[in-house]
Amino acid sequence: MPRLRLLILAFALPGLLACRGERLATTSRERGPVIIISIDTLRADHLPMYGYDKVETPHLDALRGDSILFANAYSHVPLTLPSHASVLTGLLPPGHGVRSNIGYRLNAETPSIPGLLKASGYATGGAISSYVLRGNTGMAAAFDFYDDAISNRSGVAIGNLQRAGDATSAIAKTWIERHEKQPFFFLLHLFEPHAPYSAPEPYRSKYTHVPYDGEIAATDAIVGDFLAFLKTRGIYDRATIIFLSDHGEGLRQHGEPEHGIFIYRETIHVPLLVKLPGRDRAGETVTAPVGLVDVLPTIAELTGVQPPAKLDGKSLLAKADPQRTIYGETLYPRIHLGWSELRGLQGSQFHFIQAPRAELYDSTADPAETRNVLADQRRVYSAMRTELERYGNDVSMPVNVDPEEAKKLAALGYLGSVQSTPAGPLPDPKDRIGDIAAMSQATGLLEAGRLDEAIETYRRIVAENPRFSDAWNQLASTLARAGRYEEAATAYRAAIERSPSLATEFALALASVLLHLSDYDDATKHVALAEKTNPGAAQVMYARIALAQKDPRRAETHARQAQTDPGQALTASVLLAQSLAEQNRPAEALALLAQTEQRARTEGALPLESLDSVRGDALARMERFDEALPAFRRSIADFPNDPSAYMRMAIVFAVAGRPAESRAILDEMVRRNPTPEARKLKAKTLTELGAGG
Repeated sequence: MPRLRLLILAFALPGLLACRGERLATTSRERGPVIIISIDTLRADHLPMYGYDKVETPHLDALRGDSILFANAYSHVPLTLPSHASVLTGLLPPGHGVRSNIGYRLNAETPSIPGLLKASGYATGGAISSYVLRGNTGMAAAFDFYDDAISNRSGVAIGNLQRAGDATSAIAKTWIERHEKQPFFFLLHLFEPHAPYSAPEPYRSKYTHVPYDGEIAATDAIVGDFLAFLKTRGIYDRATIIFLSDHGEGLRQHGEPEHGIFIYRETIHVPLLVKLPGRDRAGETVTAPVGLVDVLPTIAELTGVQPPAKLDGKSLLAKADPQRTIYGETLYPRIHLGWSELRGLQGSQFHFIQAPRAELYDSTADPAETRNVLADQRRVYSAMRTELERYGNDVSMPVNVDPEEAKKLAALGYLGSVQSTPAGPLPDPKDRIGDIAAMSQATGLLEAGRLDEAIETYRRIVAENPRFSDAWNQLASTLARAGRYEEAATAYRAAIERSPSLATEFALALASVLLHLSDYDDATKHVALAEKTNPGAAQVMYARIALAQKDPRRAETHARQAQTDPGQALTASVLLAQSLAEQNRPAEALALLAQTEQRARTEGALPLESLDSVRGDALARMERFDEALPAFRRSIADFPNDPSAYMRMAIVFAVAGRPAESRAILDEMVRRNPTPEARKLKAKTLTELGAGG
């Protein structure tokens, strides 16, 4: 008996030891639901489950209790689009080719989680909360359903275009209800912790000292509601739920207010939970380093699908490897700022960052990474540097500078005057991070309406760093806002000359400025630069040009094409209504505007620029002046910088025999917009009305 007991213990001991901490999972190959909940911009060290005590997240804490927590999970790039590409493909950025949020597209042929599961009989759906993840970036290609109806709005950077998380969650719940009887995969993406931090009440008031934490608390409530839905439908217990973030947030810890520039822990250390069916391994913690590329092979193992042959990740359910290092990079400084790119490796103890002045941190003793220990750890530095070399140093610039686009740029006189890839060593981002503070100062001046001071600040920044494309962009947009369109066009051209790889980002904005200058031919040529990579926005701009040229039929054609792009559909519908009104079809225009307004209300996208102005015009064409005037007033209240409502209202007053009010509304336009263009429009309108200048 003693010998038998020893034999039993000998066979049982490995299994008993595996039950502790980082053990192998009993792989479940049941075809249960698979759900990824991705929270944008969520730092791991701002969650109670990672030891933070300044925010309450009861719903995430409960999910943690049912899940395996990965204490040291890392993003491979602190940017939304490339990070999600790594999650879905199991490949590092050099492997899937998406290196930044702008100018890159995920190849539809690249194997991905939704594609693999679809081939295995799963229904696949996704709903996202950020315009950066819109479907035409390649993200939607493998999904059966992909809701990205987030409207593009003029004057808003694409990184800040979003929809409320509860609206996205509602879309997810509706789709899941329709597919819960079959195997399904769903990606739910929430954007709440992203700047600007403006959580709804009661979280805004509760977290006034750290608004970012208020956004986290609000996110917790949205996730809690979604998980409650899964439980009510009987889905939660049988589902695999993977909770993660694409990257963290700087919060000025190393001088960076947001993310994308640095790859310190605050922007790459992310939360990661895996809730298995039946709460298997609930409450466990894995401390070995893991990466977001590990999500695909994990799902492949759990569902029994065959993973692609070449992956950079490995299953999170495999035996933990404390010696593993996780690759990270950011090309954003090089592409957008004219600084050096950064690459690095994060291990269990040390974090190595390859930069013009390399850095090495002891993450265990110094998790805030305040002391560079490279001089004291030369062997570690040498070993990690050698290991990093195997990832290569490729710097793939945005895909839009292909031969076809290069020809368009050359025809417009851009290529050749300035090198698109700078020669010689580039500045170390940590040495130039102060420029970001100057940008923040200029933005503050802009928000305070001190446009001339903001313009001068931006000019100083680009004088010191001519390759700072984001500063050129802000300078140009501020000049345009001030009505200084000739100068704005010059600034946009300078941005394209210095960063032709970002030409499509600037081309549409330049086309809008050229439209103000009535240079329709040059505007059209610049729109063509963006037609391949951003077809919906290009069609919108073509429609605007056609309307300016008094060609509503052509505008109608372009607006209808733009309606097929979810991000442009609302704007396109307003332009379509305008083209209908100008073709003497005001009743059709009004019906379309009512439908558009209802959709915008459903999507939380109100107010829509020009909607009430176009409505007023359509009503005026039907001689319903008493209804037209309030519509113009609403438009002016919401968009005081849009001249169309003032001009149309002035015409209605003149037709109604109220010349004093006609002149008064034009005076108001100039008072609110003291620009040369506004004064010219006033004079032109008065002349056309026969009222003199």
